[in-house]
Amino acid sequence: MAMFGYMTEIDSIEMTGEEEIEAEGDDMESLLFHFLDEWLFVFSADPFFIPRKVIITEFDKENFKIKCKGYGEMFDISKHPQGTEVKAITYSNMQIYDNENQHELFVIIDI
Repeated sequence: MAMFGYMTEIDSIEMTGEEEIEAEGDDMESLLFHFLDEWLFVFSADPFFIPRKVIITEFDKENFKIKCKGYGEMFDISKHPQGTEVKAITYSNMQIYDNENQHELFVIIDI
């Protein structure tokens, strides 16, 4: 996810651990918001996990639920270059385009 690219150099993250998150929403925009917010919480709270790779394991488009696993490690300032702090996910100008065989998401994050 590009959000973590703001926080550190993705290439510096080793996939030695995993974390799983679940998110729900009332529509696709709120699902996207809660999905990103859950990952931001996992990074911001102990054990400060930062994924290099995220794999969606369940995606229920009708009930707006998602489960996924992130593969990475605990953020370590001596190993991972510190980038820009992401403070929050926003709904501001959030856009989801679901075209045939091409999906695009635009999210503004608060830094």
